[in-house]
Amino acid sequence: MGTGENAETWPWATPTASTSPHPDARLGFDPGEVITARRRARTSDYPEWLDHVQGAAACKHPIRLTGQIDVKNPDGSLMHSIDTDTMPDGAIYTPCGNRRASVCPSCAEVYRRDTYHLIAAGLRGDRWGLPPLGQHLAVFLTATAPSFGTVHHRVVKTHAADCRSKDTCTCRPSVCHPFGKPCPHSIETRCTARHKASDPTLGQPLCLDCYDYAGQVVWNHEARELWRRTIQEADRDLQRLGKRLGVTLRRRYVKVYEWQARGVIHYHAVIRLDGYHPDCPTAIVPADQVVTRAMFAEVLETAFRKTSYVSAPHPANGGKGWRIAWGRQGLDLKHINAPGGDENLAKLTGYLAKYVTKSTEVTGQVFRRIDDLTIELHATPDTHLGRLIQACWDLGTADGWHRLRRYAHQFGCGGHITTKSRGFSVTYGFIRHQRTIWRRTQGFPHLWDEQEADLVVYRLGYHATGWITTGDALLANSAADAARRRADAARDYADDDTVTSALPLAA
Repeated sequence: MGTGENAETWPWATPTASTSPHPDARLGFDPGEVITARRRARTSDYPEWLDHVQGAAACKHPIRLTGQIDVKNPDGSLMHSIDTDTMPDGAIYTPCGNRRASVCPSCAEVYRRDTYHLIAAGLRGDRWGLPPLGQHLAVFLTATAPSFGTVHHRVVKTHAADCRSKDTCTCRPSVCHPFGKPCPHSIETRCTARHKASDPTLGQPLCLDCYDYAGQVVWNHEARELWRRTIQEADRDLQRLGKRLGVTLRRRYVKVYEWQARGVIHYHAVIRLDGYHPDCPTAIVPADQVVTRAMFAEVLETAFRKTSYVSAPHPANGGKGWRIAWGRQGLDLKHINAPGGDENLAKLTGYLAKYVTKSTEVTGQVFRRIDDLTIELHATPDTHLGRLIQACWDLGTADGWHRLRRYAHQFGCGGHITTKSRGFSVTYGFIRHQRTIWRRTQGFPHLWDEQEADLVVYRLGYHATGWITTGDALLANSAADAARRRADAARDYADDDTVTSALPLAA
């Protein structure tokens, strides 16, 4: 019976064009992803492949490495060699390690947690060989840049009792700029709006032509040197204070820079005051009780207030340099009550760790490194960010100022987002090494042998970046999410008081 006969006999059997989406598309998956995922899951070595990519399963852009792994005897002779060609996909997967949440959320979360534990160890101590630090004086300070022109801002003078986050704050702000006269470019320099926290105009100049773009990118460029000179000045003042009181004082710090909406950085720092033990100079001991919190705060405020210098000369500034100093609004300094402030310390540590995963998102856009081919796409003269990038590009042509072009995507600011004193806490390398030991010993770090680990030599090279197919990414991320949920459930189960009390009976 033909198709035409079917259509005449049973009209309901007539084929019609389906307008409903693909079942996988309704679940939020691309059909192509599902096809490649099913193809991978049907292979005989699928469980082996999942175990092979476990270390980088949650990474968005894993690095694939190829080469050989040699296992040597204690005398240096080769005992065994493993080639990556014998492994699934012929490569080893390793996480990209990017700290920016906008690039790789998984690696950024690992970096944030490492930063959290690094700062927490420097404030609380009592771990990783550090003594308890509850008796040490410490302050949390915020140092900002000066003004480079009038911008739209949001100021909340009185917050509600339940207000917890400045990013989602719904409290009533003040009028932006209620008073102002037209500028030399005939632009009205007043704004009567009460901006919301998500208003895209925040940080935008009221007049682009009046704004000092050269001064701002140079300040970003010189911020590291300004911090170094400020800390040196604080050290000299601490030495003078110690001589006056007859004690020896040492400061340790950790700092993180944060982007403001106008495209300039400001620093958040925790500075801890330590003493000196003559019998053990490397020991971390609290400062003598003769030193008060007010004395410590006065030293820091004085150092930040009087530290300033003139940058190197530049042809664009008439052969002169720019004056580099901190903002006139002063130093925001708060004492950390370490003896009984565990809850506040946890919030403070989380606050600092949160910013290490961010870049220029607060300015409204994230840029990658800019070169001669992409400068015209980003240096738009009718936008605030475009003019900042153009200022970096123009000033970076002079001798000694080439770093401005290198960091034009960050408006002239280079360097690591987190820096610390050597004696404040442990290092990122130490924390990562501890995680490596935990993974390779399957949770039994006491089985780790440094001498045996040195007998394994990795001769690997870069092969490619990213997953081979979108289906592989889907399967790997799903497996990582399931493992994370199981770990969270096991942690919640172990923290349950009723279960904990019942464990001896079950045993």
